[in-house]
Amino acid sequence: MITNKKHIQQLASLLLQKGITDVVISPGSRNAPLINQFFGLSEFNCLNVVDERSAGYQALGIALAKRKPVVVVCTSGTAAINYGPAIAEAFYQKIPLVVLTADRPRRWVDQADGQTVRQENLFLNHTLKSVSLEEAEREDDFRHNNLQINETLNLVLSTNPGPVHINIPLGEPLYGFSDEELPNFRNIESCSSNAQIPSAELEKLVDKWNASTRKMVIVGQLSPDEQINSLVQKMAQDSGTVILAEHLTNLSGQHLVHATDVVVAAISAEEKLKFQPEILLTFGQQIVSKRLKLFVRANQPLEHWHISVAGEHTDTYNSLSCVISSDVFSILNFFVPEIRNTESNYREIWKAKEQTALQLQEKFLNDASFCDLTASKTITEMLPENSVLHLGNSSSVRLIQMFEPNKECEYFGNRGTSGIDGSMSTAVGFALSSEKINTIVLGELSFFYDSNALLNQHFPQNLRIIVLNNGGGNIFRLIGGPRQSPALNEHFVAQHNLKAEGLANAFGINYLKAENQEELSTALNTIFAPDFSEPVILEVLTDGEISAAVFQECYQQLKN
Repeated sequence: MITNKKHIQQLASLLLQKGITDVVISPGSRNAPLINQFFGLSEFNCLNVVDERSAGYQALGIALAKRKPVVVVCTSGTAAINYGPAIAEAFYQKIPLVVLTADRPRRWVDQADGQTVRQENLFLNHTLKSVSLEEAEREDDFRHNNLQINETLNLVLSTNPGPVHINIPLGEPLYGFSDEELPNFRNIESCSSNAQIPSAELEKLVDKWNASTRKMVIVGQLSPDEQINSLVQKMAQDSGTVILAEHLTNLSGQHLVHATDVVVAAISAEEKLKFQPEILLTFGQQIVSKRLKLFVRANQPLEHWHISVAGEHTDTYNSLSCVISSDVFSILNFFVPEIRNTESNYREIWKAKEQTALQLQEKFLNDASFCDLTASKTITEMLPENSVLHLGNSSSVRLIQMFEPNKECEYFGNRGTSGIDGSMSTAVGFALSSEKINTIVLGELSFFYDSNALLNQHFPQNLRIIVLNNGGGNIFRLIGGPRQSPALNEHFVAQHNLKAEGLANAFGINYLKAENQEELSTALNTIFAPDFSEPVILEVLTDGEISAAVFQECYQQLKN
């Protein structure tokens, strides 16, 4: 059986016709017609997640894993507002989410009716489109709904995807059913091709590129893409080109520089000019390294070209001179075959600096006390090949990216907005749609903050949760400003003595802990063993002050 509400039938029909079939549902009454509609059609894959904030992030994780849009459905009121963080993350990572929020009829908004807030355009600043449907009692309303739904869903399927919001006022009765088959409704297709700039203009850029001896490519966060990876590796063969690609770019190759933050820290003031680029090319989303951003802003290129399918004027380095409005693959596919090798040592001075910095770091950490940084090194080294690593925000992503990536692994993290609030939920959603071992490394505050991710009847068996518990938000011990404040421990670090074991027991998840190097190695061997097939929480207990001291001393060694 399906709902008897025609505008909900139309919405479901268009979702199916456009191939959008994954739905994350949070319980409620106002959204009952939507729940009954999706549950009543076997074509939809429905997942129930009670907490809407977690549900939004789990949907985001599913969309990342499947590389296709995912629907989230909730009831009215604050339930809808709780989608906000995941929508913002999806917006800045360009992840396709279809957000469906049930609402009271318009006449009851601001009339002291229960569970009612102003939901129209609730997420306007962080969605590609936001519409509110009519209840479609008239033919004109029904036809207008059809147009709005088609336009909104076509945007989420475009070459420049992101979240969209469809608000759905629903009057009672909410529990009417129909035994009829779902009708087909008008499906408006959207035919688009990737924007191409004239080849004559690209040829001019190629000529400039080939004439330069110091070219830098900074790649931001990308989902794994073999075609782009292959083109980037060919591009990196030019000795005058250095490609800086953090782990979250999912790019690999012997000529790429991965540990960008460590390398930049090791560049002395006297050396900066020889590392300065003449031309900078950027694509992808955000990068993590603040040091790299500051270095390029202080040592600006003569030209900065940015590739963006939407033509966004992203001027991260205060030097933007050209926006290439096309998709990355099309541009690189045209560009790379035209590149000539340059007689230059520019790539090699960057690679040599990386090698020196990593060797110095290795030597220093061999004698360091057990801490977050040594634990991160061990995790990186023992990560299973052909697995997925999710990186929590604040310290975790920075620590892991200080080491070379495992070339057989995929890396993900919520760097669109860089919040600590949904990392675990995103990993849960991704793991549910992945056959690989999925591991998430995150701090204990992020773990506790997002602990409702564990409240899942279908918790993924292939997820390994590694919690770095240093007794607070240790990122604030790593940066200069908070360290000088008398409020450091209480109001920045939020110091505590909490442990993850109680939550593991409450949710019935395996629990291990490690308080030294030997215990950590043993525990990692256990959870990464081929015959280990259950979810687990591994809590790594470290001292926050020791961890901060080792981190700071390591960077001091690099600077010296």
